[in-house]
Amino acid sequence: MKVSVEQVYTSVACNRKPEVVDWNYDGIICYGACNAVVVCDPNEKTKDRVTVLSHHTGHVNSVKWIHNHNGQTTELLSCSVDKTAVIWTLQNGCWNVTSILKGHTEGVTNIYGNYHRDRLTIYTASTDSTIRVWERIEGTVTLKQSISLHSGLCLTLHAQILPCANKPLLLCALDDHKIHIFVGEDYHRAHTLVGHEDWVRGLDVLEVDNDTIIVASASQDTYIRLWKIQKVKAQPESKLIKVEEKVFHAYDNLWSVKLEAVLAGHEAWVYGVQWHPYSFDGPTKKPVYRLLSSSLDKTLIIWEPDSSSTDEGVWVEKVRVGEVGGGGLGFYGSRFGPEGMSFLGHGYNGSFHIWTFDKESEQWSPSVVCGGHFMSVEDVAWEPRQGRYLLSVSADQTTRLHAPVRRSDGSVAWHELARPQIHGYDMSAVAPLTATTFASAAEEKVIRVFTAPHNFISNFKNLVGEVLVANNEKGPEGASVPSLGLSNKAVFIEEQGGSGAGDDGDGYFAPVDMKEPPTEETLVQNTLWPELQKLYGHGGEVFALHAAPDGTLLASAARATDATHAALVLWETAKWQQIQKIESHTLTITQLAFSPDSQKLLSVSRDRRWTLYRRLPGSSRFEVAATSDKSNGVHSRIVWCCAWAPDARMFATGSRDGKVCLWAKSDTCTDTSLKEYALHGSPLEAGASVTALACTGRGERCVLAVGLETGAVDIYRADDWRLLHRMDHSSAHHLTVKRLTFNPKYEGSDETLLASAGADHVVRIHRLKITY
Repeated sequence: MKVSVEQVYTSVACNRKPEVVDWNYDGIICYGACNAVVVCDPNEKTKDRVTVLSHHTGHVNSVKWIHNHNGQTTELLSCSVDKTAVIWTLQNGCWNVTSILKGHTEGVTNIYGNYHRDRLTIYTASTDSTIRVWERIEGTVTLKQSISLHSGLCLTLHAQILPCANKPLLLCALDDHKIHIFVGEDYHRAHTLVGHEDWVRGLDVLEVDNDTIIVASASQDTYIRLWKIQKVKAQPESKLIKVEEKVFHAYDNLWSVKLEAVLAGHEAWVYGVQWHPYSFDGPTKKPVYRLLSSSLDKTLIIWEPDSSSTDEGVWVEKVRVGEVGGGGLGFYGSRFGPEGMSFLGHGYNGSFHIWTFDKESEQWSPSVVCGGHFMSVEDVAWEPRQGRYLLSVSADQTTRLHAPVRRSDGSVAWHELARPQIHGYDMSAVAPLTATTFASAAEEKVIRVFTAPHNFISNFKNLVGEVLVANNEKGPEGASVPSLGLSNKAVFIEEQGGSGAGDDGDGYFAPVDMKEPPTEETLVQNTLWPELQKLYGHGGEVFALHAAPDGTLLASAARATDATHAALVLWETAKWQQIQKIESHTLTITQLAFSPDSQKLLSVSRDRRWTLYRRLPGSSRFEVAATSDKSNGVHSRIVWCCAWAPDARMFATGSRDGKVCLWAKSDTCTDTSLKEYALHGSPLEAGASVTALACTGRGERCVLAVGLETGAVDIYRADDWRLLHRMDHSSAHHLTVKRLTFNPKYEGSDETLLASAGADHVVRIHRLKITY
């Protein structure tokens, strides 16, 4: 038996940091996501657009492309709270760590790099109150200078090569509201730009000519200031009144500094600012006087000089776009795309918003981009039976639906198509019941059931080419969340036209006829599913859910510290009634799993035990068929996960003790609690805590996917524990694997899809080709 693995889809949002996203001239986006660096190519058509680079052991704070003298970007920089910075280099089509910068005693918050005389100079700032200057010569990186800020902190930094001097100038915004200029081989402080009344969070420099640069600074005082730094030339004295100029010495020249303009238009902290990319007339580089800014007021603005004004230094906003609806807190940063024909903003919730200029309409319109959850993904589940879409729930309080979209050229690419639930509590579990219904659980005592609206079903058909339900004429068109509410209320389209949100008209929803995957704005506002039912029956926060494959039953369990609250609850889905409560465990049930034939139910718990329930003949009720205890359960720590074999004759359990056990019926079993079940073969020693399991196969030949606390996913042949494939941190996850599940559509086939969810905020789908 052999297994080959191919990456199909990766979904993850960026971190909540101002400088955690960068966009290069080739149109490739890089960003920090949890502890990883993600490289996303929006133009990729043949494979997954996203590549995850795992190395850091803490959250990534900043990433930057390195542009060499030819404008190429085959290297990038990243820095992290793990006190290190890293140089990534593209070698033979793969990104590799070529240098690790160690020396800071606290987390590295900012990083910047540029080439000077064929030498790469890197600047890193840290919460240890230092800025370190590194130099790479012939592949070796050495520490050139350490600049002490005493007790100060550097909030952002930028380095620029002064054209006429061909020497570096370092700009650092400190927590004293000032921008400090460092020059010379020893990087001494030459000047300070004073004017902002709060922290400066963004810096960028435009090279005007050989003697002049313009520094743009963005501050939490809501203003953007433009500073012109110019080489002083000998001029005859003039009696005309001029703007005050400050001067400083650098590299045997005198430089003047004057305030060129103050841009006022934002109403909240301004976190990001960037100049438009240079235009090129052959080899000649020309500046473009266009500036992009991002703010927590939920807007992005493009500024340009006022062509109608005769005065210098008058800038006006030419474009203003913003985030619509949702619970976000504005934009943390923004970047121009190639040639400035598009730009993106990244928000508080890790979302990406891209606008592209349409030459025909001469308007900026939203575009589709990568994205995903911005906190730990707790559960994923396929649509029952046919597996046409994947649902995921996260501690970011959202439920997201992912599906393969057919492009006009015939290719297929996975996208997030809907956000059925945007909740007020951290999500914990999801259980699809039918093609158009699912139940979800969060940190509350209620289970919520949702049904697909008409607008989603029609859009799913348009984009995926699949009909979820034949008769789709009746029912709600969409859903909206009322002010101060947690329940998605149905929206019906009136016969006269228009829309109304529920019965009281609160909230907002507009039907959308999608021809391409939805933008972030559409996902937030117009893809909610109406809530069908609330199920009350638990005394604690619901932690685990699973639905019978035939869709008739739903099992649930809650957080518990005693047998009463740890009871398993069964619900029938025809009338949404509680039909049974079964006590077996004494602590929280960590996972529930119905057998493929819906005749058995398995539960595993923090009490280190598993329990098997058997369906009574001709009934929807269950009875305890077998259960483990301390003497025969094998596991010595929490049992985190379980999975059924496709033929339902065998099941697996995985534990914090690193063991995976197979259990099956046995004629020789004499244990009273296990009854006719016994350990099948020897346990697998996985070497780390086992947190997720999934099983597929053909007949008795089973393949078991094992997810570990380390983030790795191993694929084993179940009968002899032969390792068939290992997915490392870059191809699987770099933090705990929360859930693994095989697509039911491909059961028994030589090819299948494996979905995984991790505490690293990532949802991934891999295609497995199995040679039996």
